[in-house]
Amino acid sequence: MQTRQRKVRENVSRSSAGDSRLFIGVRPDRLTQHFLDGLTSQCKRQLGSDRRDRTRWTSHTNRHLTLAFLGETRDELIPPIEERLAQIADALPACSGRIVSLNPFPQQRSPLLAAELLTNPALDRLHEQCRQLMMDLGMKPERATYRPHVTLARNRRGFARFEPVMLDHTLPVDNIILYRSDTVPSGSQYVPLFEAHLRSE
Repeated sequence: MQTRQRKVRENVSRSSAGDSRLFIGVRPDRLTQHFLDGLTSQCKRQLGSDRRDRTRWTSHTNRHLTLAFLGETRDELIPPIEERLAQIADALPACSGRIVSLNPFPQQRSPLLAAELLTNPALDRLHEQCRQLMMDLGMKPERATYRPHVTLARNRRGFARFEPVMLDHTLPVDNIILYRSDTVPSGSQYVPLFEAHLRSE
């Protein structure tokens, strides 16, 4: 097994309860983070200020493109998940996705505001590999149609008054990360447990 293409981050302690809330995602590159910063500023201007506003904006460290949501997972499954992610990264080449819109997600009255991507064969293949990983380990993948997106904000009252914005930005997809979602006073903190780099062509 190749090692130069993956980076293990094992300095994070496991959950004491024996279960962790996990998902697999892609970390945006620096240029995409800058692009998303601009979108966030634009959103804040468009939405205006309201003392009752409970919008929670996604931090840099929490921004990600979700590939698969694993949910509550026994910690004993983390090593085989990491091994399978390394195999996927060794087998699949880096690709990209195109961010095409900023809108409430997945529907107009939903509590999320997200930058949505067009799907493509390479992204679909990566997503399907993650679904297969879950099934091979006895887990049940979500049945919903895959709609790649990066969440920028959450608000329980939703974003129905936000007018969708058309965009055009390319997001490089060259990493695949196993994240743990920890509950903190401000909401959730996403902690990377394992990172693998997709094969360069």
